[in-house]
Amino acid sequence: MKVLFLENVLHVAKKGDIKEVKPGYAINMLFPKKHAVELTAEVEKKYKDTLKKDDAHRRELLENKHNITDLLEGKSFIFTLKTWANNKVFWAIWEKDIIAEIRKKCKIELTKKHISLPNSHHIKALGEHQVFIKLGKDASAKIKVIINSEV
Repeated sequence: MKVLFLENVLHVAKKGDIKEVKPGYAINMLFPKKHAVELTAEVEKKYKDTLKKDDAHRRELLENKHNITDLLEGKSFIFTLKTWANNKVFWAIWEKDIIAEIRKKCKIELTKKHISLPNSHHIKALGEHQVFIKLGKDASAKIKVIINSEV
Protein backbone atom coordinates (compact mmCIF):
# COMPACT_ATOMS: atom_id res chain seq x y z
CA MET A 1 0.00 0.00 0.00
CA LYS A 2 1.41 3.39 -0.98
CA VAL A 3 1.18 6.15 1.63
CA LEU A 4 2.12 9.81 1.91
CA PHE A 5 3.79 10.61 5.22
CA LEU A 6 2.38 13.67 7.00
CA GLU A 7 5.01 13.57 9.77
CA ASN A 8 8.48 12.21 10.36
CA VAL A 9 8.39 8.59 11.54
CA LEU A 10 11.64 7.47 13.11
CA HIS A 11 13.55 4.93 10.99
CA VAL A 12 10.69 4.77 8.47
CA ALA A 13 10.22 8.00 6.52
CA LYS A 14 10.31 11.77 6.63
CA LYS A 15 7.43 14.18 6.19
CA GLY A 16 6.44 14.32 2.53
CA ASP A 17 7.91 10.94 1.57
CA ILE A 18 5.85 8.55 -0.52
CA LYS A 19 6.58 4.93 0.39
CA GLU A 20 5.20 1.45 -0.02
CA VAL A 21 4.28 -0.05 3.38
CA LYS A 22 2.46 -3.17 4.49
CA PRO A 23 -1.33 -2.66 4.75
CA GLY A 24 -1.48 -3.80 8.39
CA TYR A 25 1.20 -1.31 9.45
CA ALA A 26 -0.58 1.51 7.63
CA ILE A 27 -4.05 0.68 8.95
CA ASN A 28 -3.04 -0.10 12.54
CA MET A 29 -0.18 2.35 13.16
CA LEU A 30 0.11 5.15 10.62
CA PHE A 31 -3.49 6.10 9.86
CA PRO A 32 -4.87 6.20 13.45
CA LYS A 33 -1.98 8.42 14.61
CA LYS A 34 -2.32 10.65 11.53
CA HIS A 35 1.30 9.98 10.53
CA ALA A 36 0.30 9.13 6.96
CA VAL A 37 -2.58 8.95 4.49
CA GLU A 38 -3.24 6.49 1.70
CA LEU A 39 -1.86 7.80 -1.58
CA THR A 40 -4.73 8.29 -3.99
CA ALA A 41 -4.72 10.33 -7.19
CA GLU A 42 -6.51 13.18 -5.40
CA VAL A 43 -4.08 13.20 -2.44
CA GLU A 44 -1.08 13.08 -4.80
CA LYS A 45 -2.43 15.99 -6.87
CA LYS A 46 -3.07 18.06 -3.74
CA TYR A 47 0.42 17.28 -2.43
CA LYS A 48 2.09 18.27 -5.73
CA ASP A 49 0.07 21.51 -5.84
CA THR A 50 1.23 22.31 -2.31
CA LEU A 51 4.84 21.66 -3.30
CA LYS A 52 4.49 23.97 -6.31
CA LYS A 53 2.92 26.68 -4.16
CA ASP A 54 5.69 26.43 -1.55
CA ASP A 55 8.35 26.53 -4.25
CA ALA A 56 6.75 29.60 -5.83
CA HIS A 57 6.63 31.33 -2.43
CA ARG A 58 10.30 30.49 -1.81
CA ARG A 59 11.29 31.88 -5.23
CA GLU A 60 9.22 35.03 -4.63
CA LEU A 61 11.00 35.59 -1.31
CA LEU A 62 14.39 35.19 -2.98
CA GLU A 63 13.51 37.54 -5.84
CA ASN A 64 12.10 40.23 -3.55
CA LYS A 65 14.39 39.75 -0.56
CA HIS A 66 15.98 43.20 -0.81
CA ASN A 67 12.58 44.92 -1.13
CA ILE A 68 11.28 42.96 1.86
CA THR A 69 14.30 43.77 4.03
CA ASP A 70 14.03 47.47 3.06
CA LEU A 71 10.35 47.41 4.04
CA LEU A 72 11.04 45.75 7.41
CA GLU A 73 14.24 47.65 8.32
CA GLY A 74 13.75 49.69 11.50
CA LYS A 75 10.09 48.75 12.03
CA SER A 76 8.83 48.31 15.57
CA PHE A 77 6.42 45.62 16.68
CA ILE A 78 4.76 46.08 20.05
CA PHE A 79 3.56 43.19 22.22
CA THR A 80 1.73 43.38 25.54
CA LEU A 81 2.21 40.56 28.03
CA LYS A 82 0.87 39.81 31.49
CA THR A 83 3.39 40.26 34.27
CA TRP A 84 3.67 39.25 37.89
CA ALA A 85 3.64 41.88 40.64
CA ASN A 86 7.44 42.27 40.43
CA ASN A 87 7.31 42.90 36.63
CA LYS A 88 8.41 39.38 35.76
CA VAL A 89 6.89 38.36 32.45
CA PHE A 90 4.20 35.67 32.68
CA TRP A 91 4.70 34.41 29.10
CA ALA A 92 7.20 34.92 26.26
CA ILE A 93 7.35 36.12 22.66
CA TRP A 94 8.35 33.35 20.26
CA GLU A 95 9.28 33.37 16.57
CA LYS A 96 5.72 32.41 15.63
CA ASP A 97 4.38 35.49 17.42
CA ILE A 98 6.74 37.78 15.52
CA ILE A 99 5.87 36.04 12.24
CA ALA A 100 2.15 36.51 12.91
CA GLU A 101 2.64 40.21 13.68
CA ILE A 102 4.70 40.74 10.50
CA ARG A 103 2.05 38.90 8.49
CA LYS A 104 -0.69 41.07 10.02
CA LYS A 105 1.02 44.45 9.64
CA CYS A 106 3.20 44.02 6.52
CA LYS A 107 1.47 41.18 4.63
CA ILE A 108 4.76 39.23 4.38
CA GLU A 109 4.93 35.46 4.88
CA LEU A 110 8.05 34.34 6.76
CA THR A 111 9.09 31.15 8.53
CA LYS A 112 10.96 30.46 11.77
CA LYS A 113 14.25 30.07 9.94
CA HIS A 114 14.07 33.72 8.84
CA ILE A 115 13.83 35.03 12.43
CA SER A 116 16.98 35.37 14.54
CA LEU A 117 16.21 36.10 18.19
CA PRO A 118 18.88 37.14 20.68
CA ASN A 119 20.15 34.36 22.99
CA SER A 120 17.35 31.82 22.47
CA HIS A 121 14.09 31.00 20.73
CA HIS A 122 12.02 33.41 22.81
CA ILE A 123 12.09 36.80 24.49
CA LYS A 124 10.99 36.89 28.10
CA ALA A 125 11.84 40.37 29.34
CA LEU A 126 10.12 43.72 29.26
CA GLY A 127 11.62 46.45 27.09
CA GLU A 128 13.04 46.85 23.61
CA HIS A 129 14.82 43.98 21.84
CA GLN A 130 16.67 43.79 18.51
CA VAL A 131 15.59 40.97 16.21
CA PHE A 132 17.17 40.15 12.86
CA ILE A 133 15.23 39.02 9.80
CA LYS A 134 17.52 37.03 7.49
CA LEU A 135 16.40 36.24 3.94
CA GLY A 136 19.79 35.22 2.60
CA LYS A 137 23.48 35.92 2.94
CA ASP A 138 23.20 39.46 1.63
CA ALA A 139 19.71 40.42 2.80
CA SER A 140 18.87 41.06 6.43
CA ALA A 141 16.86 43.60 8.36
CA LYS A 142 16.91 44.67 11.98
CA ILE A 143 13.54 45.20 13.64
CA LYS A 144 12.56 46.22 17.16
CA VAL A 145 10.35 44.09 19.33
CA ILE A 146 8.93 46.08 22.22
CA ILE A 147 7.37 44.20 25.11
CA ASN A 148 5.11 46.16 27.43
CA SER A 149 3.39 45.11 30.63
CA GLU A 150 -0.37 44.61 30.53
CA VAL A 151 -2.06 47.01 32.91
